[in-house]
Amino acid sequence: MNTSFGFDLKSLEVFVQIVDTGSMTRAGQRLGMSQSSVSQALAGLETSLRVELLDRSVRPMELSGAGRYFYDRARSLLQEARLTSQEMRKADYNMLRHVRLAMVDSIISAVGKSLVDVVRQRTQSWSMITGQSHLHAHMLVSRQADIIISDDPVDTYDELLRHPILREPFVLAVPNDYEGSSDLAEVIRAYDFIRYSATSLIAQDIERYLRRNQFEPAQRLQLDNSFAVVSAVSSGIGCTITSPLCLFQSGIRQHGVKLLPLPEPFYRNITLVARQHELGDLPGMIAGDCRRILDNSFRSEITDEYEWLRNEIETG
Repeated sequence: MNTSFGFDLKSLEVFVQIVDTGSMTRAGQRLGMSQSSVSQALAGLETSLRVELLDRSVRPMELSGAGRYFYDRARSLLQEARLTSQEMRKADYNMLRHVRLAMVDSIISAVGKSLVDVVRQRTQSWSMITGQSHLHAHMLVSRQADIIISDDPVDTYDELLRHPILREPFVLAVPNDYEGSSDLAEVIRAYDFIRYSATSLIAQDIERYLRRNQFEPAQRLQLDNSFAVVSAVSSGIGCTITSPLCLFQSGIRQHGVKLLPLPEPFYRNITLVARQHELGDLPGMIAGDCRRILDNSFRSEITDEYEWLRNEIETG
């Protein structure tokens, strides 16, 4: 038996039939094999596995200890093989089998319904999770996700497919009744600084910006998501650095917070990343839909409210 496993599906089928029928003769009849062929297949299986599967010292033969264990495993493997064979015969190969997506919260809030519609049309089954942007790269390269839409472009791996989705500036968000200067130092003196959860990539980008500009706001408020952060600003608790898409996601805009430009602009990039040559044109379709929806809803609406952002937000 020339396999690295010590068995193949045919030998498993022979062994299971011998046990189920209690006879090599009856096993051969079911399988359309001679008794000698059945006997040879069993002997070859035992030789390859280096164990005795049947106790031949008793009549009728009984399973040995190793045989009892192997019988359960053989039945399970054969059942899986039958299911795979059935699915291969009836599968629609124009439909992807199962696609797992992971993305930042702000994208699912902005384009979720249309994105899900595209995935439904092209896949037999799918699953989607949001958040955990610091884990997206690991999920993709370890095959826990097939597509990520993330602020992490996973640029340490050359062999991945990337579609740019959005480039947006970070902005300073203050309570709507703030009337002071847009100078960041003055705003931070006037308000407590509200941070995103330290594990998120957006929080790490913001902290790097603050350190680069020699700002060290006190570590007082750290919240889990954009809605909580923007809500805290809207209620007058403090100020924050966020992005227009995060503001759009929160639903709290013109009458809740005021956006101010930062003195030294820096940007957040959202990218769709997938493994090459695995999902056909699905990544490109999703990327195109995301850009189109962001252009028609998010970008047009947010720039109507904040004209100065019009040339700062780019899709694609």
